[in-house]
Amino acid sequence: MKRIIPVATAIAAATALTLAGCAGGGGTSSDEKIMIGGIAGTTGAYGAVGIAVINGTQMAVDEINEAGGIDGRQIEFVWDDDAADATKSSQLFQQFVSDGAVAILGSPDTGPTTAALGDQMQIPVLGAVDDGGLTVYPNGPDEPPFAWTFSTSLNTFAWGGKLAEWSIDNCPNGLAMLHDPTTYGLGGLAGFEMVFEETGHDFAYVESITENWGSGATVNLDAEIQKIVDSGASCVEVWLTPGDEAAFMQEIASLGIDDLIVLGNDVTNADATFTDLAGPEGNGMISALLTSDVYPNDRLLEWQQQYRDLFDGLEPGPFAELSYDAVYILKQVIEDADGKTDPESIRAGLNELTDFEGLTGSLSFTEQIHTTINKEQLTMVQWNYETKKWEPIE
Repeated sequence: MKRIIPVATAIAAATALTLAGCAGGGGTSSDEKIMIGGIAGTTGAYGAVGIAVINGTQMAVDEINEAGGIDGRQIEFVWDDDAADATKSSQLFQQFVSDGAVAILGSPDTGPTTAALGDQMQIPVLGAVDDGGLTVYPNGPDEPPFAWTFSTSLNTFAWGGKLAEWSIDNCPNGLAMLHDPTTYGLGGLAGFEMVFEETGHDFAYVESITENWGSGATVNLDAEIQKIVDSGASCVEVWLTPGDEAAFMQEIASLGIDDLIVLGNDVTNADATFTDLAGPEGNGMISALLTSDVYPNDRLLEWQQQYRDLFDGLEPGPFAELSYDAVYILKQVIEDADGKTDPESIRAGLNELTDFEGLTGSLSFTEQIHTTINKEQLTMVQWNYETKKWEPIE
């Protein structure tokens, strides 16, 4: 996918790690700008997600600055590609904070790193922090979240739960699951397990698959496909990268397996990566989408067209939308705090955010609720290769 990011942002990214000594009091730079750091993997297996995160963020920053900024102060947005590498993510996080960032947005690939550093350094982390779930609630959804992390991202607990409910009604011989071993895959697994435990169901077969997010290289799943067939499961949840999901669909087609229903995850339909790679063999893939994206209102439709116009026809998606929302949430919190940008004032304001009307819905945080998306906000969809659309199936 073409990487389309404003020139001003590209310059900021190239210089971000070499600028030192510019931090001022209260986490602002000497010219009173409000610095926000962004970390996202714009290359590798989830590169399209990272591009959407940066573009959505930049779109909001440009709008706010053109309208006069936050309490008259301009936003300085600096970002870099973490290449899905936790070590690089950690270095970027610490550099941005050292340079004066009042908050960090991201990372969709290395969320566990940014969430942990947020608590360690007491810096607010928000936006696309992995995909919520175990990244935000490392000890489970009923335990306290990371105190400094506030995710507007898609939520693995929500997608896992929604897909589990659908599988109970539509997979008479049970469900098999392949998932990656990170908090992303384990978060999806936890979402399924919560629903299955409540309803007395179990998996026909479960396997953890190690992937290479940095290179995006696909893995061979022939052995796992045979085990899934042997389990007798009616359906399989493939909670892997879009590339590996596409390879899975192509492989079962080549083997003549046409009676296995395949389910994806929250990234499967977040952009065109899966559908472009899978081709006609991707037909019939099932997942869930934000209901607001399935049935967009006039505000969202107008924003989506503005996004296309700004980024040379690039299609918008939920990661751009939720990143855009995160910047405006930060703006409101700072304004509600009379312009204070110290970390504790921002964190306190985020914990009190109520019914913020974003592109992705009505968003709220509390001391316990640090994710904004739940399964009630989702609609089940299926990919139709002929119409090139994700069509609602409920």
